[in-house]
Amino acid sequence: MNARLYQGEVRRAWIPPVANSIWELTALTTLYLHSVTLRCDENADKFVGFFSKCANLKNLTLKSCNTKGFKGLSICLPLLSNLTLVDVDGSVKVFNIVAPQLKNLTIEGLFFQDKQYLISAPDLVSLLYKGYYCLQLPANDYFSLEKAYISIFRPKDAHQVLCLLQQLHNVKFLTLNLEIVECLSSSVELMTNQPSPFANLKSLNIYPIREQVPGHGVKMSAEVKGYLLDSSSGATFTMVTREDIKAMKDTKFAQELITELWELLEQEKARTETIMAKMHEQGRPQFSEYIGRDIDMCWKYTSARINKGKEKVSDICYMLQNIKGSLKELPASNQATIQPSFSTLCAEVDTVTNKITECIKMDCDENQRRINVCVHELATTLLPSS
Repeated sequence: MNARLYQGEVRRAWIPPVANSIWELTALTTLYLHSVTLRCDENADKFVGFFSKCANLKNLTLKSCNTKGFKGLSICLPLLSNLTLVDVDGSVKVFNIVAPQLKNLTIEGLFFQDKQYLISAPDLVSLLYKGYYCLQLPANDYFSLEKAYISIFRPKDAHQVLCLLQQLHNVKFLTLNLEIVECLSSSVELMTNQPSPFANLKSLNIYPIREQVPGHGVKMSAEVKGYLLDSSSGATFTMVTREDIKAMKDTKFAQELITELWELLEQEKARTETIMAKMHEQGRPQFSEYIGRDIDMCWKYTSARINKGKEKVSDICYMLQNIKGSLKELPASNQATIQPSFSTLCAEVDTVTNKITECIKMDCDENQRRINVCVHELATTLLPSS
């Protein structure tokens, strides 16, 4: 049996948007709660176990849920395998998680209020944590832990970070954000004479979560790199810098500009080809008795088309200049990747702008032909008839 509550919508089980009692759903195996308020008005200082009678629960997700009236939430489930806590906020300060079969644990929330997680999960295989504060794990040996993804928005205490890393000593695949590395690099004395705890590490990835940090100048020190990798000489190491992130974003932006200009060129090519085809089909013009007015109207129409063509050419050239300016901001390797498509684009701009000019020229030639016909007819009106 599965139960899912998403912003008031209930699927396969009815669960109130505001829950203030322990649910007895013994057959339930999967529970997903979104934007649900968990409330308890009694025993506010004790742990509250809303799910304690869901003995067969294997998958539990709390997303954007609020807690009111109690400080501790207890999740003690013997068969729980997957637990996800995303933006769970409110009165709860402590999460007591006891799950002997828990394999995958996800905790996310960039809230400013610190939370404490008491985790007893000896079979934990994968841990994903994204938070404003450093995650503090109890002193347990997570021997089964293979994957850890740790992202701390603003780590301030290098000692806490080291304690967390030591708890993750059995991981094979580790991902850290660059801000953690910068925090450690500013306190390298804490790692003096401390060996690397990661003897089983196969992969280490480091990336920034903030593209711009005012005054940041701390880079990854040799001491931090050694602390993370010295016990696993064969581990692959990938580090993405803020410069790399900026280059990727700038490259994507330049590619989007190129795509946008290509679309505009395709539209203009189709438009000019349609106009030119119609002009070829019109043949010799037929004039009314008000020849001068016909010519005047044609020139007004041509003037409007000239102005429109001028605006289109200006827009195209302006976009091309913007793309060139964006390419100049890219690293040489990124420029080399985009240069062939930019060269092709320039050639297409040349073709399309020539078509726009040719279309205007055809208008002018047609008007000149109309004038010639008009003058010829005026000249012959006074000639004696034969």
